[in-house]
Amino acid sequence: MEKNLKDYFTTGEFARLCNVKKQTLFHYDDIGILSPEIVGENGYRYYSYTQLEVFSTISMLKDLDMPLADIKKYLDHRSPEAFIRLLERQQQEVDEKIKELQWLKRFIDTKLRITKEGLSVPINEIFLETRPEEYLIATEYLGDDVEKDIAAAVTEHLNFCHSLDIYSAYAIGGMIPISCIVPGESYIYSYFYTRTDQSGSDAVIVCPAGDFAVCCDNQGYGRVEEICARLLQYAADHGYRPGAHIYEDLLLDEMSAGGYDNYTVKLSLPLLRA
Repeated sequence: MEKNLKDYFTTGEFARLCNVKKQTLFHYDDIGILSPEIVGENGYRYYSYTQLEVFSTISMLKDLDMPLADIKKYLDHRSPEAFIRLLERQQQEVDEKIKELQWLKRFIDTKLRITKEGLSVPINEIFLETRPEEYLIATEYLGDDVEKDIAAAVTEHLNFCHSLDIYSAYAIGGMIPISCIVPGESYIYSYFYTRTDQSGSDAVIVCPAGDFAVCCDNQGYGRVEEICARLLQYAADHGYRPGAHIYEDLLLDEMSAGGYDNYTVKLSLPLLRA
C-alpha cells in the first residue's frame, strides 16, 4: 500500500497541479463529481494522474457555464457516444457566444470611435465630409415639436429596430426637412433613424455616398436652428443644391456627457451639384 501511494498525489499536490484550493476538491468529493481514488485508513486522500484529465474536463465544462449537477450526470453515464453529444452541444453554444462577443466588440469599437470623434471634432465650424453609402432604419414622424410626443416616437422607433433584431451602437438620429428651417421658428423632425450595416431589409433606407456640409455643437440642441440655417447658406454660397434633409446625430450623449446642454450634436447637410 505504502509503495503504491508514491504514484498518487495528495490533496494538496493535486490542488496545486490543478491550480485550485483544496476546498474545491473537498466540495467535488462531497457532491460526488470527483472523489479521490484512494482514501487511506488515516483519512488521507490520494488522487491518480488519470484524474487530472477528469478535472480538466470538469473545468472546461464549468467555463462553458454548465452546472455541476449536469456535469455529474454526464460523468456518471459517460461513454464515447455521450461525449460526442456533449461536445456537439457545447460546440453550438461556443459558436453562439463567439457571435455575441463579435457583435459586442463591433458595438464597443463603434462607441469608441463616435466618442473620440465627439472629443476631437471642430465645434461651431462648418467643414466638408465625404461619406460612403450608408444604411438607415427610418420611421416617419408626423407629430409636433413636443418633447413628450418626440420621446414616444423615439421609443416606438427603437422598438421597431428591436423587432428587426437590430441593436445599434449609434444614438438615434433625426432627419430635419430643410423646408422647416425658418428663422425664428423651431424645427421639426420628419423621420427618426438608426444606422445599420444590414442592407438587405425592406425597412432600410439608403443614404447615398457623397459630400456633406457638417457643423457640430457641444451645447446640446440650443443652436440647432441657427446651425441648420448656416449650413443652408454655406450650400448656397458655394454653388451647391442642398439635400432634402439635414441629419442630426449625437456624438456625446447621456452616457458620456450627461444632460442635454452638454451633448455634442452633429448636423450634416448633403451637398448636391447645382
